[in-house]
Amino acid sequence: MTSKAERIDVRTAITLLALMLTPLAATAAPAAKAQASDAAPCMTRPQLEALITYALPTVIEGVATKCAGTLGADSYLRRSGPTLAARYRADSDRQWPMVRAAVSAMVGPKLGGIGETMQKSLVSTMAGSAIVDSIAAKDCGTVNEAVELLSPLPAENLGRLTAMLAVLGMKGDKPGENAFAICPASGGR
Repeated sequence: MTSKAERIDVRTAITLLALMLTPLAATAAPAAKAQASDAAPCMTRPQLEALITYALPTVIEGVATKCAGTLGADSYLRRSGPTLAARYRADSDRQWPMVRAAVSAMVGPKLGGIGETMQKSLVSTMAGSAIVDSIAAKDCGTVNEAVELLSPLPAENLGRLTAMLAVLGMKGDKPGENAFAICPASGGR
C-alpha cells in the first residue's frame, strides 16, 4: 500500500466485508446545505453508512470470487459467501433512497438522465469494484476471517461500524482527497 487512500479502502473493505448495514436515516438536505458551503463534494455519515450497506452484497460476492483460488474449500467465504450476500440484499435494497441522495451529493444530478435500474447497477458495481480491487490476494485469509467474525452482527451495526472506521481513517485528509468525504457540517454524523 502506498497511499493513505489505499489504506482506508482496505480497512473499509475488511471491516465492511465483514457484513454490512446501516440505518436508513436522514435525507439529502443536510448534505445539500453542507455541499453548498464547501468546495469539495461530501456526504453525511448516514449516507456513507447507506452506501456501504448498499454495496456489501456485491462486495461479498466479489471477494468470494476473487479469493476462491486462494481460500480452501472449507473457508467461510467459499462456504457461506453467497448465503451471506443474499441475507444482506434485502437490507441493501432498502438503502437505495439514501444512496441516491449520497450519490447526488457527491456527483450532482449527472446520473439523473439514466433509468433507476441502471443507476442502481452502476453504483453497486462501482462501489463494490473499488473495494474488491483494493484487496490483495495475500489478504484473502484475513478478509475471510474478518467476514466470518463479523457475520453475526446485525446489518445496521456493521454499516455503522464500517462508516465510523472510515471516518476515523479520513480525519487527516484534505478536502477533495477522499472520494467518500464526510461533510464537515455533519460533524461526522
